This record gives sequence, C-alpha cells and structure tokens, in this order.
Amino acid sequence: MPRFVRGLVLAGAFVLAGCSVGGEDSRPVAGQPEISRPQLAAMVLPAEVLGASIKGLERDEDSGVNGNADAADDSIDPDDTATSLKGAGRVTGYDLEYVHPRLISARGGKGTLDVRTAVELFEDPVFATQYLQARLGDYVRFRKAVPGVRLSAYSEFEAVAIGDEAGGRRVKATFPGVLTGYVTDVVFRRGRIVATVEVVRADRSDARQEALRLAVELDRRIQAVLAGEIAPTKPSRREKSSKLTAAQRKRLPARTLAPEDLGPGVTAAGEGAFADPDYAGYQRTFEDVVVGGSHLIRLQARTLLYEDPEAARLAYRIVGRAGGREAFVGGVVRAFAKETGVAPTHIRARALPNPGRDRTGIVVTFELVGARFEMVSVFMRSGRLVQSVTGICRPHALDPGDLKAVAELAQRRLAA
Repeated sequence: MPRFVRGLVLAGAFVLAGCSVGGEDSRPVAGQPEISRPQLAAMVLPAEVLGASIKGLERDEDSGVNGNADAADDSIDPDDTATSLKGAGRVTGYDLEYVHPRLISARGGKGTLDVRTAVELFEDPVFATQYLQARLGDYVRFRKAVPGVRLSAYSEFEAVAIGDEAGGRRVKATFPGVLTGYVTDVVFRRGRIVATVEVVRADRSDARQEALRLAVELDRRIQAVLAGEIAPTKPSRREKSSKLTAAQRKRLPARTLAPEDLGPGVTAAGEGAFADPDYAGYQRTFEDVVVGGSHLIRLQARTLLYEDPEAARLAYRIVGRAGGREAFVGGVVRAFAKETGVAPTHIRARALPNPGRDRTGIVVTFELVGARFEMVSVFMRSGRLVQSVTGICRPHALDPGDLKAVAELAQRRLAA
C-alpha cells in the first residue's frame, strides 16, 4: 500500500494501536552475494538527487529500515504478515519519503504531496520476480481491501529499459470527505532487489514522466552502490515522535477515564502507554463491568496526545465521517481476528445518534462464531487530546445511552 493511503487509514483508525515496528532478517543468503543494510540505505534517492521533485516537501520521520513487519503494515494485501513476507523470500528493505507538511489536511489544491523511493532485498531473483509481479497486480486484486479508502481510475503504463523488468501504474486514492491523491508509481527489479518510485499529486497532472525519470535515477544508483562507486550509508530506524515532552506524556493517565469514574470497586484489567510517530497515548481496559443498565464484556478508554491541535482536530473530524467510520471498523475487525483467530462477519456500522455535545460516535454490530455482538465507540477532543471510550457486549446487554454517559465522564476528565 502506498504510505499516502496508509496514512489516511491510520488517521481514520486512530483509536487502534500504532503499527508494529518489526525487525528484519539480515543474515547472508547462501549462494548470493551479500548486500548489506548500509548498502540498501545508500540506494534510495537523497534530497540532492530528487531536487525540484521534492520542493516544498519535508523528510518523513517514518523513513528508514523497512523490515518485514513494516512492509506487512504498508501492504495493500490484507493477508500479508511478517512471517508470510519472509516465506516469500523478503529479507528487509529501506525507504526514504518526502511529504507535504500538511499532507492529510490539504484538501484540493495542486502540486506534489508525496515522493517516495524504496528498495527491498530478496533471497534470490526468483523470489524478487514473484514479488514484483504480485505488487504490480495488487491495485486490481485488492482495490476494495483498504477500509475507508477508495481506489479508482486505475491504469498501467510501460517502464522500458529500467532494471531487469518493470511496470508502471497510476491510481486515484480517495478518502471520502478528507483528501484525494493521484498515485503514480514505477516498480522494477534489479537482480534480487525490488525498487519502487512513488509520486503522489493533489491534482490530475500526469506524473508518469517524473516517476519514470526518478526510476532511471534509482536504477543507476542501485547499480553504482553494488559496484562500490557509492559508499554505504549508516541506516536509520523509523523515528518515534520527539516533540512531546515527558511531562506531557506523564499527564495522560490522569486525563483518561479512571476506575473511580465508573463506581466503587471497579478496577482496570489492564493499562499502559503506547506511542506512534504522530502521537503519544494511554489506554485503560475494564472487563466484565456494569455501566448503567449495560453489562459490558469489555470497556476501553484511549487518550491520544497529538503534537499540535490541528492534527487532533483532523483525527477527530475523520472518524466522524463515513470514510473514517469504515476505516475504524476495518481496524477493529483486524484486531478481533488477530486476538481471537476468527474474523467477524455480517459487520454493520452506523453513526451513533445524538452522541452529545462536542462528541461523535459509531455503533457497530457483527457476528463472531455465530454469536451477535454490538460495539459502541464515542470520541471527544480537547485541544491536542482525543479520547475514545468503547464498549462491547451482546446487543441485549448494551444500551448505547450508557456509553454516552460514560463518554461524558471521560470528557470531563479530558478537559480538566
């Protein structure tokens, strides 16, 4: 999946856990010349080579070593995992991305939103070829696989004399009510390396020639690194946000729905901090808890602290729209499948009616092993903080009105 699209999905599903950052298998492959991680880091196109292509863009902190777990998070194929990619011969990867500083909030407009170059190392050229062909077909096979994002207007173009084999694609990616981007990429193989150039524009301007030009540059650079003409570079890891202070993070537990808010004798079954490059968070989970007339299997409160109010406002706005609800529900489905080993079925989502002042909400019904469940999530924002409270139970034991009352308690704590 283009990280442009992934960014929209994560923005819509912001109450879910941050993407895992996995390691990579960097052991030498028998019978193949060793290609080191520093060599991979030197292959991607730096700013001085990209030149005018990245005018007005900033280096994405998420750039760096792209292990198999990272690649699975980025993939448009819902079945990709770190294990399956390793089984497909993928060893590791490295990418460098430049993005518009207001990527997600830039509705309409013109110009380039995102430029990314990436290299992925495989055990041998056969694995690399198989992966390349799969990637070139994924927009067609998985065009409905990304929750909350519509992929349309797909087309292909030739990429001649680039690598050992190559192909080009263009697709329109839309997050309804939030942002539309036109993604143009060239994917090619050079030996056992699969390389990608991705250019995303806010308008329909044809970016094929730019993507092809950059692909030629990337191919040349890969060969120069392998020939020893360009020195290896110290690889960087994907960075975590450093703009949020320890004091700000320390206050998150006090801003999150607490046991005493729910009544005497209530205790948290689990709690703790988590982080993402764009925010810090804190989560409390309650199990087998009664709120009002609802007997909940699970009640979860999550508070996210963003680096600036605009990012928090955007995340809150997205989840209140149809595309954001779809992305959120898609994330919940994947989380349930991972936790239980069974994917929910007959999933239905709708907006929660009258969630309360300065709040928005979602009601989701689904079946799990033949049993029907309902989930109600209510979201609220205060400055740079966004909190959600989510209750899950069988429909007859869950009154959405009770979650509204819990959300009011959480909202008071959030604004304190």
